[in-house]
Amino acid sequence: MVGVTGSVTVWPPGREPLPPAASVARGHVGTRLRLGGAALPQHHPQSIKSLALELDAEQWHTVTWREGTNTELRSRFARVRVRAAHRDNLRDEVREPEWLLIEWPKGDTEPLKYWLSTLPEDTPLKRMVFEAKMRWRIERDYQDLKQDLGLGHYEGRGWRGFHHHASLSIAAYGFLVAQRIDPKSSSRELSSASRAFNRPSARSTTCAPGRCYNVRSAAASRAAAAPRIRALAMVRTTSGGT
Repeated sequence: MVGVTGSVTVWPPGREPLPPAASVARGHVGTRLRLGGAALPQHHPQSIKSLALELDAEQWHTVTWREGTNTELRSRFARVRVRAAHRDNLRDEVREPEWLLIEWPKGDTEPLKYWLSTLPEDTPLKRMVFEAKMRWRIERDYQDLKQDLGLGHYEGRGWRGFHHHASLSIAAYGFLVAQRIDPKSSSRELSSASRAFNRPSARSTTCAPGRCYNVRSAAASRAAAAPRIRALAMVRTTSGGT
């Protein structure tokens, strides 16, 4: 799912490029697709905006995709199966069909937004609109990561350091989301990890000359490390450390 402008050209139903020429200069066999130009509109790509303006009224549907702050968010949408037409004169075959999704709110003088999508052909319109509007949620997640969980606090220059810092920030964010969805489940997970750490069967005694010490099994070590990793992520991000 990618947002595009109204000037992007596509091949709507009923339009397609001309096949390669039978022969070109110096006796070579043609391999590139050809455009028909203004004289042959059925062999010339069409802009997305002009295609949207030509759609019939019954192709537009009102779709609600989520609850807003004050009311439900809804708008009018239409979709058409098209083929992208970018620089087809340099290609030897047309692209695969994909969806063109168009948003045109009621009362506006022209369409507002356009998306090209490779979602399956049998995808419901409401699901397609939901996927198109996911950008808002992704931007909110990124904003929370930067402002509340320390993603923007990194001041180093190395990729490894940034990767470690981002991993801890994302892990802390995932932990908070999990607690927000099901606080009891997160509490049970931490309790079970603590019990695994302290369970006698998880430890074995190893003796060396003059001393004995306990060794935890690998499974118990991993279980015990889980809450420590979460705590470390929270400490690092809330303190702004790098």
